Amino acid sequence: MYSFSCYLFIFISNFIPPGYTNPNGSPNSACATMTPGHDVGSQSCSSKYVIQSDKLEYYKNDTVRITVSGSSSSDTFRGILLIAKTKTTNQIIGTWSSSNANIKSLSCGGISNTAITHSRNNDKNSINALWSPPSSMSDPTTVIKATIVQTYSTIYVNCFSISLTAKDSNVGTTTSTATAVSSITGVTSNTGTAVTPGVATTTTVTTTTTTTTTTQSNNVAVNITWAYANGNTNVKMKINDLKASEWFALGLSLDDKMGEDHVFVCKRLADDTISADRLINPNGRDYPVSTSSIGNPGGQFSVTLLKLENGAVNCEFMLSNFTSSKRRRRRAISALSQSTTYRPLVAMGSLDSSNGLNQHTVRAALSDSVQLIIPGTITFGIDSLGSKNAGLMKAHGIIMIFTWILFVSTAIILALFFKKSWPNQKILGKPIWFSVHRALMMTASVLTILAFILILVYSNGKWIPQYKGRSFAHSIVGIITISFAAIQPIIAFFRCKPDDEYRFIFNYVHGIVGFTSFLLSIVAIFIAMFLDSFNVESNKKWGVVVTWICWVFIIFVIFCFIEYRFETYLPPNDNSYTFNTQNGNMDLKIEPTSMKHNTRKDLIKGIFLFIHIIIALALSLVLAIFVGKS
Repeated sequence: MYSFSCYLFIFISNFIPPGYTNPNGSPNSACATMTPGHDVGSQSCSSKYVIQSDKLEYYKNDTVRITVSGSSSSDTFRGILLIAKTKTTNQIIGTWSSSNANIKSLSCGGISNTAITHSRNNDKNSINALWSPPSSMSDPTTVIKATIVQTYSTIYVNCFSISLTAKDSNVGTTTSTATAVSSITGVTSNTGTAVTPGVATTTTVTTTTTTTTTTQSNNVAVNITWAYANGNTNVKMKINDLKASEWFALGLSLDDKMGEDHVFVCKRLADDTISADRLINPNGRDYPVSTSSIGNPGGQFSVTLLKLENGAVNCEFMLSNFTSSKRRRRRAISALSQSTTYRPLVAMGSLDSSNGLNQHTVRAALSDSVQLIIPGTITFGIDSLGSKNAGLMKAHGIIMIFTWILFVSTAIILALFFKKSWPNQKILGKPIWFSVHRALMMTASVLTILAFILILVYSNGKWIPQYKGRSFAHSIVGIITISFAAIQPIIAFFRCKPDDEYRFIFNYVHGIVGFTSFLLSIVAIFIAMFLDSFNVESNKKWGVVVTWICWVFIIFVIFCFIEYRFETYLPPNDNSYTFNTQNGNMDLKIEPTSMKHNTRKDLIKGIFLFIHIIIALALSLVLAIFVGKS
């Protein structure tokens, strides 16, 4: 038994990598070297990750919020070691705290809470923590350093850091804060924000503001922080590059869907005045209403600061005086609670001429849950709300619109109603209807697959989860439609000759698959018009889709009536008689009346086919313009 234990110990020591013995965080011994002890060298520095701070200058009684995140949603990491050191002596200083379940604090040099590391080895896209400076500061410059472990064999040491400057005292009414992004280039962006402590008021809507010089940044980046003290929750919302006549809102929801949510809106009016509102979102698609809709909305909303500075909109407010009253009025929405766990929803849109909220153009449910009683930070850019590569999604929608509204509908009409038309005219030796039908359907198959690839790239290959509701339904109907469109050319390739005894099988299968995919495309387009990404309420695109559905029904009825009219009311044996007087001879010539009427039938059907193409093209263009502007 002793020998077996020795051999087992030797096996574990030699064949199990030492890093795997610490899946729940770096050991305290890693503080000095900032290396996780994986027996692998550090990777060449890259721009996969960024480290951010809510301020670049701090006082000794400040709290600095640090966020480490991937540059994109696919840049995740499993391990983290975060330490604050003095620049000159490399001494570890300050203490850390966090409510994030994915991270915990370490004791470096026997001093508690002097570093941050991971508590789980799951994939993370971002973490945030609070750093408190020491009571005395001998070095004016503090460097926040991060070691990031992407996988066991992929680590980054001495690649990501950010420098902060200590101030001597808190004298003055203005504190300069910033969001700084540090990468391997060593370039740090400094977008300043003035934060002035304000006195709580009882008003729920205000338009007072302080405006300074405005400069525009490249994209909207949002930093939301809140702190809890003495029963009050103080919330700070900073939105960079929010344009005039635009709004940004933070919703606190019990799930990841809109409806029965508490909403806090920050507006930048057309004259650069800043205002803040507290609203209730009663249902998913109802217009937000005042908190007076319920007897006890939960806490008193008091604006403490409204400011526009250097292109950044700052809305700060305090939530206080929470009671346990359950009284409601008109709408049964639970009162806001500081101890309830909420899912943050964020949205942004434009203001109308009366400064009311237009339908949001961007909306997202954030992954982390929050409580107003626990300090927290939400930091993200507009890319993280889904506008990144938005052109791919728009291209997907536009391609699908033209493919299924214009090309496929025309091809189906030709196959159903034009097989006997223009019998003496050919294209490449084939009847006109067949040549055009085949060209349109082959084009439709290629475009459909292309549109599918675009949306696949846009979503990074991830399938839409079932709880997404309409988006999930659209994806299911869409993938069935795409599958049918892909197999149709294969079915057509193996078709038998027209006089084959089993040709009817091909006719039925090819027709059912084709027509079913066309009907499903109508359903998919209709559902897509109600997705948040396309902003249906403001553009009324659903009206165009309803018009298209009605027109499809009408045009098919028209062609069926034409077929019925000419087959029912034209006797097949009714012949007309004409005399040929050429060369003085009275020759009797028999010409079937049906031949003359078939030519007129083809003309009538051709006219309605042309009308259909014009209407389908017009509706496609209108929808494509709406999607492009979404």
